Amino acid sequence: MAWEWATMCSGGRFDLHGWMMEAGIAVCLVALYAGSPTMALIAAAVATGIVAAVSVARGHASPARLAMGMAFVSLFCLSFILLRKTPEIGLALVIWLVVAVWMTDAGGYFFGKLIGGPKLAPRISPNKTWAGLGGGVLLAALWSAAAAFWAGSYAVGPAMAAAAGIAMIAQLGDLAVSSVKRRFGVKDASALIPGHGGFLDRLDGMLLTGPATAFVLVLSAKGWIE
Repeated sequence: MAWEWATMCSGGRFDLHGWMMEAGIAVCLVALYAGSPTMALIAAAVATGIVAAVSVARGHASPARLAMGMAFVSLFCLSFILLRKTPEIGLALVIWLVVAVWMTDAGGYFFGKLIGGPKLAPRISPNKTWAGLGGGVLLAALWSAAAAFWAGSYAVGPAMAAAAGIAMIAQLGDLAVSSVKRRFGVKDASALIPGHGGFLDRLDGMLLTGPATAFVLVLSAKGWIE
C-alpha cells in the first residue's frame, strides 16, 4: 500500500519518498511488536513529519498527500494488528469490521446502480451517490445486527449504530484515495491484483475504519465510553 501511494504521488516512480514511507512503517511495526503501542504511534507521527519535511525540501508536487499516505498506511497497519491482539474478541472484531466495510462497498455499488440519484462527491468520485451511501450503511447495519444476534452477548441496536458509523467512515477513506488518484490522473493504484487494481483500491475503505475502531476500543478500555 505504501509502494502504491508513493508511486501514485511521484509520477509512477518509487523514489526516496517511497523508501522513507516504507522505513517509517517498518519502525512503527518494530515498536509495536516490541510491546510499545505508544512508541509505535509516536514513530508514525515522527515519520509523517519527516516525509512531509523532506518532500517540501525536495520540491515534491504534493507533500501533503505524501504525508497523508504515510499517516494512513501506518495507522492502518498498527490498528488492525492491535485489534487482532484484543483479548478474547480480537479475531471476531476484525472479521466484523472487514465484513462491515465489504457490506458498505456492496451496498454502495448495488443501491447506487439501482436507484442512482444525486452524486455524493462528483468532483472526486463521479459514480458514488447518496443512495449508494445509504445502501451501504443499511447493509453494514444489517450485517452487524446479524453478528450481534449470533454472538448473543451484544445489543443489536448499538451494534447496528456502530456499523453505520463504520460505513460512513469507510466512505471517507474511499473518497480520500479517490481524491489522490484523481489529483495525479491515476485510474488504479497499481496492477498488483489483476483485474482489480491494487491493494489501495480494495482496502481504501479500511484505511480509516481500523484506526477509528481501535480508538473507540481504547476509550472504552479506559472507561471513557460505557
